[in-house]
Amino acid sequence: MKRNVEMLLLKLADGARILRFYEPSSGLCLEKRLQPDEPVARQKKRWERVFVNMLERELGVAA
Repeated sequence: MKRNVEMLLLKLADGARILRFYEPSSGLCLEKRLQPDEPVARQKKRWERVFVNMLERELGVAA
């Protein structure tokens, strides 16, 4: 089942970035502080994959 995962990228005053994934139907979210020495796009893909896999494992396909 394809889940509707929302993504928000926040830039803090000190220049750090926080990546937040949110799944509205379950209310679950994942927030990660991104590594400044690694490309943002690569980290976004990796953490989205982790979040979706976690949702499928915890909530199952029928959710």
